[in-house]
Amino acid sequence: MYIGVDIGGSHITVAEVDLTAGKPDLTQMIRAKIHPHGGAEEILSAWVKAIKRVAEGKQTYFLGIAMPGPFDYEKGICLMKGVNKYDHLYGMNIREELALRLDIPAKNILFLNDSAAFLAGEMVFGTGKSYQKGMGITLGTGLGTAIYENGTPKDMGLGIGYPLHDGVAEDFISTRWFIARYSELTGESVEGVKELADKFYDHPVVRRVFKEFSDNMILFLEGFIERFHPEIIVIGGNISLSSELFFPKVNEFLQTCSPEIRLEKSLLNENAALLGSAGQWKSTSLGLIKSNTR
Repeated sequence: MYIGVDIGGSHITVAEVDLTAGKPDLTQMIRAKIHPHGGAEEILSAWVKAIKRVAEGKQTYFLGIAMPGPFDYEKGICLMKGVNKYDHLYGMNIREELALRLDIPAKNILFLNDSAAFLAGEMVFGTGKSYQKGMGITLGTGLGTAIYENGTPKDMGLGIGYPLHDGVAEDFISTRWFIARYSELTGESVEGVKELADKFYDHPVVRRVFKEFSDNMILFLEGFIERFHPEIIVIGGNISLSSELFFPKVNEFLQTCSPEIRLEKSLLNENAALLGSAGQWKSTSLGLIKSNTR
């Protein structure tokens, strides 16, 4: 039994995963909110409760956990501090804590960066499965980036590691940028990108904001394409739900500079990370994900 776990900044999603069919068991999927600023006991107890509900009655199972960083994925140690989540877990060996509380061997738990897990799921089971080399971009509160090559997913950390304008890429390609830019232009506040997308066809300022976002994406992709040369770029995250408002301009750029590269929206959405994290357990002889916890 393989169980995929997707841990975000304020949630956990858990489901049994059929890695042959490439599907999670949606009937038994558990989603729960997590208080990211809670104490270690509160957070760990909530994670364990969700996992136990899916694993109930199973003697042996294997966990693949998609986890945000900073995190030592090989050793299972949390390194998050000062990133607005899970500060109270800093320095803890999460693999050992979960193994003890779940009463399973520590070796039955693998971790993978959440951005890498998203892309792995899409490249093996989703929109990228006919390609060998891909890039994954998750657009949300932050900017997640990963590369998939030779069967191995790897977090690139370009959201905070790639310079753009007078900051880094995440400053200009994220939900918080949308909110801040709209407020700067109008003096009005909005809660998120969906609210802006609903105003797109009626408000010229909203269309301007989406155009600027497209321009920011293009500037970012120029540098990435030159460095990594992906066959496909897969876009996920909440902002991708409004992809029709910025994909055309980005596709126009790709057709001009690199027409061989495909730009695709996530097919699996929130299930991608579950499949990608659990997929670490599959044999590479079946063409699936190599176990890579680095």
